[in-house]
Amino acid sequence: MNSSIKRALISLAVFAVIFALSDVLISYKSYDVYVEAIRFLAAVIGAGCYYIGSNKY
Repeated sequence: MNSSIKRALISLAVFAVIFALSDVLISYKSYDVYVEAIRFLAAVIGAGCYYIGSNKY
């Protein structure tokens, strides 16, 4: 398997884990669009940091 594909799949897994756990960590009871945006952006930034950091070149 190509290393780029592996990195992409692991980045998707990192995104899913951060997005799932951020709900527990934030623990905001009522629905708020801003909280959901923060959860999504935190997961995107986390997955992007992994993807960029795992580059060997």
